[in-house]
Formats: sequence, C-alpha cells, structure tokens
Amino acid sequence: MRHYYVLNQDPQSARVFEFIQAHRLDHTVHINRTRFWVPEPSIILTECMLRFSACVHLVDPNLDLATGLPKEYPSGY
Repeated sequence: MRHYYVLNQDPQSARVFEFIQAHRLDHTVHINRTRFWVPEPSIILTECMLRFSACVHLVDPNLDLATGLPKEYPSGY
C-alpha cells in the first residue's frame, strides 16, 4: 500500500474525497490534510495518479508525521 495525502484546502480536494469514497480506500482526516492508502500495483493507483498527481503527494516514510521533521533528527536541533 502506498500512503498519500491531499491538503484539505486544495481546490481539487473534494474530487479526491469522492475518489477515496468511490474506491473505499482507508483514510484519516486531519485539520490540514487527509491521508489515504492506495494498493499497489493497481488500476486504482494508476487512475489516482493520472487524475490527481498535481495535488496528491506521497507521504515520506522518513519524516515524523506530526512535525514534518526527519525521524532521526541529529541532536542539538
């Protein structure tokens, strides 16, 4: 599964929400963004990227989801 997000203020977010619901994708809604998981490889992933690649972003597994900082940030920061 690939982990993606869309910012809730993005003009295309309503269409992404409809896509998530239509394909019954697991998702979590937060104040600023909605995260969701897409199976890979799949036709759903291809369709998602063709339709929403400008507004849907891959979640970086090396970043802390709460802070956006690298998980293993050097001490002193």
